[in-house]
Amino acid sequence: MARQRTTFGKLQRATEKRERAQAKQEKRAARAAQDTDEGPEPAADQEAVLQAFADLHAAYEDGRIPQDEFESRKALLSSQMKID
Repeated sequence: MARQRTTFGKLQRATEKRERAQAKQEKRAARAAQDTDEGPEPAADQEAVLQAFADLHAAYEDGRIPQDEFESRKALLSSQMKID
């Protein structure tokens, strides 16, 4: 007697299971790489970023820098801030 062939549905489920496992593994690897890139920031660095933020706002309010420069520098400083 001949062996019965695997159904399409069973093959599809196995393929999806492998794809999910691979996606999960890639997600874990990306998260691990991100965790190693970010180290604990010293408090002094965050204080410096906050002070630079305050200086930037003061310069903008006084009219010493244009709005486009203010926005670009604000975005840069915001990316450096660590929010707990």
